[in-house]
Amino acid sequence: MSKYNVRDTVLLSGWLFADLLLGLAIIFFVSLPGAQQPPSPIIKWTVTPTSLDPKSPECTGGLTAPRCNIILGETADSQANMSWRASSDMSSTTMFSPASSGILSPGQSVKIAISAFPCQNGSFTFTASSGILPLVVAWHCTLPQERLNFKYKEFGLTVHDINGLLSDSPSAINDIEQQVRNQPFLQQGSVGLAIVYGGTPDDAGISEAQTIASKVYRILGILGQQGFAFQRSSYYVPLYNLGPQPSQITVDVYLYQT
Repeated sequence: MSKYNVRDTVLLSGWLFADLLLGLAIIFFVSLPGAQQPPSPIIKWTVTPTSLDPKSPECTGGLTAPRCNIILGETADSQANMSWRASSDMSSTTMFSPASSGILSPGQSVKIAISAFPCQNGSFTFTASSGILPLVVAWHCTLPQERLNFKYKEFGLTVHDINGLLSDSPSAINDIEQQVRNQPFLQQGSVGLAIVYGGTPDDAGISEAQTIASKVYRILGILGQQGFAFQRSSYYVPLYNLGPQPSQITVDVYLYQT
């Protein structure tokens, strides 16, 4: 073998060794573990109950003014605090008290009162941050089929202070409210249509009689807002009776019947 062949073999061995070292270095660096992200905390939360209707023990107010309580909580084995928000698919005016959003901690719960929602089928939804499944409370409510009883009821009112009623005096308004509340058949009834007649002895008093009738309509509406008899009532135009004095009011009401 010539000296040239020996030299070539040595050089070739050197290059092969360098390639081997380079390959091992690459394998070493590739095999190094990268920066590991800590696992996301496990969040567990609950809502009780998951279904409500007007007869549920958590609810009051019946069909016309339902109000229900739920318990929203995070379980003791949950691993972090969480923020939540409440909403409803039935009405944007639905109220959640004490708040419609908040923060929960592991083992903590909060009582939430829900109100100002209609009698219809729908739900209340509680959402949290991304990746946490929402909680849903179903609401089941169906209004009964109703129609008006066309055998109307009639009652009279006496305006003891005409000027006071015309000027919206609180005492005059309260006097009419009390007279309406004292009608026995309105205690458990629900009015669908109300018609009010002001009194006037002659044509000259027609305008005032109609104005007084309008004032009485307004008082009936106030009573409805207070949850008495006229919550779902419609009102006819202000009418008048010829003959009676201006202090004498006649009210005809048509009640709902199931």
